[in-house]
Amino acid sequence: MPTLLHDVVIIGAGQAGLALSYHLCGAGVDHVILEQGRVGNAWREDRWDSFCLVTPNWTITLPGAGYAGDDPDGFLSGDAFVEHLENWARGFAAPVREHVRARRVARNAERFVVETDQGPLQARQVVIATATYQIPRTPPVLVGLPKDVTVLAAAQYRNPGALAPGAVMVVGSGQTGCQIAEEVNAAGRETYLAVGRSGRLPRRYRGRDCIAWQRDMGLLDRTPDMLDDPSHRFRGDPHLSGGRGGYTLSLHDLRIAGVTLIGRVAGSRGARLDIADDLADALAFADGFAVNFRAAVDQHIATLGLAAPIATAKEMLGEPPSAALNYPVIRELDLRAQGVSTVISATGFAFDFSWIDFPVFDSHGYPITDRGSTRVPGLHFTGLNWMHKRKSGIIYGVAEDAAHLAARIIEAAPRTGALTQR
Repeated sequence: MPTLLHDVVIIGAGQAGLALSYHLCGAGVDHVILEQGRVGNAWREDRWDSFCLVTPNWTITLPGAGYAGDDPDGFLSGDAFVEHLENWARGFAAPVREHVRARRVARNAERFVVETDQGPLQARQVVIATATYQIPRTPPVLVGLPKDVTVLAAAQYRNPGALAPGAVMVVGSGQTGCQIAEEVNAAGRETYLAVGRSGRLPRRYRGRDCIAWQRDMGLLDRTPDMLDDPSHRFRGDPHLSGGRGGYTLSLHDLRIAGVTLIGRVAGSRGARLDIADDLADALAFADGFAVNFRAAVDQHIATLGLAAPIATAKEMLGEPPSAALNYPVIRELDLRAQGVSTVISATGFAFDFSWIDFPVFDSHGYPITDRGSTRVPGLHFTGLNWMHKRKSGIIYGVAEDAAHLAARIIEAAPRTGALTQR
């Protein structure tokens, strides 16, 4: 049975894989992109209906597909971003094979072998562009809940109307958990939010978006060696929203709107959940994060002598209200007694690279690379969190990483076109 040989096989047709393909197409390098679903699959399948990008439109700097609309400070909807990716891929004729799942990357005597559900391929070089997070993480404490309580991963949530009647509990208070809890509560559902330690960012401060300040302060160009702990690469993103034109997402505001905030879920006994006494600590952490960010911006402005307006009242929204809020101390939650029919796990995603048969991973099971290239010649990664810089895992960092990695791949590629070998 003949096995198709390509110069390069890219696994994953999200923004990272497509950005690399754009450069390879321009250089005439034979390659193929394998995608288990459709172009932009994670944006299609793992987001809720009202999802919007959290980074402003001006951060869409994809090669050949930078944002060119009339709202650079706005936020594309998830559907609009998928359309952007599709138009881009068609525009440069990205060689995507959709609905092909890569199951294993190994090597024979001379070539890489990519085993798929539609047969094997061989390649001189392979690029894993599946991003950092692939598998929804469900806390073990939720696995044993009674069958009359539906447990959904956040990636399965679509809208409040699709949920069973009854109250809803969201576990996890990063960007996703807070946005889902806000939407469900606004739909009139009684809503509980189990809160963890996540920061809060002001959407705008002193006249500019927080992402613009991070860019100009060099925070998005930090490298992994600047982290106190390598595990910080996998921290959840701070509270923030791009919905309704972008606004500060705050636990205090959620409480004012009617969401019941509780601590972490520490254990379960059937439908009874044990709740940790750590809500006050989580609130203080989120508030402190915002205070520290604003102080860093103030220092940046002062050091460079920049002209910047003072903070407006709107920019300071999300802070603890002057009047004391009622944060009930809940140490046990009986789901049945409270009418909770649905629990949504928004505790993030895990990564799984066990299907790659090469010793190129650290103690966390995370790829060790030099700007995407591993110590195995011809084996590369792209689109990873903190792969080279803080921005590597977000839309804004894709272009820089793709250009650098493409130059390496192009230099090593013979550009002879696809071959068929026996």
